[in-house]
Amino acid sequence: MKIKLLWAGVLFFLTQSAFSQTPPWTATKPVRLIIPQVAGGGADAIGRTIGQALSEKLGQPVIVDNRPGTNGGVGMDVLMNAPADGYNLILVFTSMMAINPAVYEKINYDPLKDLRSLGSVCEVPLVMIASSKVPATNLKELISSLKSDSQSIFGASSGNGSFSHMMIEMLNTKIGVKMTHIPFKGEGPAVAHVLSGQDSIIYIGTPAIILSQVQSGKLKALGVTTAKRMSQIPNVPTLAESGLTDFNESFWYGLAASSNTPPHILEAYNKIVNDMARSDNLQANLGKMGCNSLPLNSTEFTDKVRNDIKKYSAIAKSVNMKVD
Repeated sequence: MKIKLLWAGVLFFLTQSAFSQTPPWTATKPVRLIIPQVAGGGADAIGRTIGQALSEKLGQPVIVDNRPGTNGGVGMDVLMNAPADGYNLILVFTSMMAINPAVYEKINYDPLKDLRSLGSVCEVPLVMIASSKVPATNLKELISSLKSDSQSIFGASSGNGSFSHMMIEMLNTKIGVKMTHIPFKGEGPAVAHVLSGQDSIIYIGTPAIILSQVQSGKLKALGVTTAKRMSQIPNVPTLAESGLTDFNESFWYGLAASSNTPPHILEAYNKIVNDMARSDNLQANLGKMGCNSLPLNSTEFTDKVRNDIKKYSAIAKSVNMKVD
């Protein structure tokens, strides 16, 4: 009897040992990375840089699929209708994960239920830029112009309900004015319009496609949204030091998969993405676009999403910002 029990124990140990040594999931074919924004915008530039780093980590091509629309909703539809097999991922960012639930009456996904956050990669300060027709070279002059005539300067955004839209509404509230909001179909078109000088207009957006224009003097930068100045444009003051006290906002990016993805694949990606996010080479490349490192693992990233939904929901309610 004792011998039988001994052999049963040995067999159980060997079985468990073999199971524990099962190789982790690895990609064996190209992976699609859905970028739910237009090509040429800040999210696209950052997403493609992350995609290249992910490709190197996986040892497989990462194919970018731009699917703009409804502030990330179209891209989410694509992901939800694709196989949850590890070969379809999505670039996620503040607006689609934390702003949409705060400002849309109805959205076609729940960021905490339909998605599994794989990890965050970076965050970026936002830069307030102004067209050549705006009669201001700094925030104080802008405020003075707006208080004289709040309709003399427009506020551009990358779309209704976007993060840049919320920044305009927050600015209106802080200053006590009501700029006319003009939504564009993505960040690229918004920046292009400001650059064209056709209208007296400002835009608060990610620095990926703004920095070079500011550094060359083609765009006026009136302020940075974070508590600290950006090293790439150290002469541009923060909005907080220019008079908008406690203004400290940044925009984060990460990767996610469908919540239906098998656990062992999610586990593999959790490690892959976290290791990738800590890569000096990737962060150096992202730094050229104004990004700061933000390597949060899956659990930490999920907690951040949950907390930001609460924060922006409170802000949206206070300014009555709703999108049908």
